[in-house]
Amino acid sequence: MIVIKNLTKVYPPKIIALDDFSAQIESGEFISLVGPSGAGKSTLIRMLIAQERPTKGQILIGDKDITRLSRRHVPYYRRKIGVVWQDFKLLQNKTIFENVAYALEVVEKSQAEINARVPKILKLVGLEGKEDRFPRELSGGEIQRAAIARALVHDPHLLIADEPTGNLDPVNTEDIVKLLLKINKLGTTVILATHNKDVVDNLRKRVIVLEDGKLISDKKLGRYQL
Repeated sequence: MIVIKNLTKVYPPKIIALDDFSAQIESGEFISLVGPSGAGKSTLIRMLIAQERPTKGQILIGDKDITRLSRRHVPYYRRKIGVVWQDFKLLQNKTIFENVAYALEVVEKSQAEINARVPKILKLVGLEGKEDRFPRELSGGEIQRAAIARALVHDPHLLIADEPTGNLDPVNTEDIVKLLLKINKLGTTVILATHNKDVVDNLRKRVIVLEDGKLISDKKLGRYQL
């Protein structure tokens, strides 16, 4: 469970990016986080991954307030979450297998564990048989699947997807959303930040709407309405 209490972020001189935001996210939920540009979605995500600290407020995961993590504990916390970005962030000089494996190498997993884990994740996201291809040899949808595989390779409890379909056509967008739903059904909590109204409306999952840093709406079976 994630409990967010009175989260506020103010940037100098007096720019309020997030204004007294509170929410509770149950384990295994699928959340659509929506709102116009500048609504506070990216600020909230940066604090959820401990990239930034709030001006005030708390983010409680279990019994720990992650906003108070020391720098040396942040990498350990991030191993429990997966993040997928709109711009993929894959390493162009590495194969898809190597891109996913790299996430395990940096935390010093054994080669045996890497060889066992990576093929399973690539199969889960539908990339079996494409392990030896480079990002430039894949379609946009396949690249995003590879990015999702890399985010999942640690078996995270929470997956945050920040505009993962922003650069994709409708067909690939639908495929990626189906994959996120599949991952959610396996027990992973998913937070999807998106501008795509059709995606949110078709999901029929809980929708949290932000505007000007404030919580505007929080509905269990919502639609994208501002």
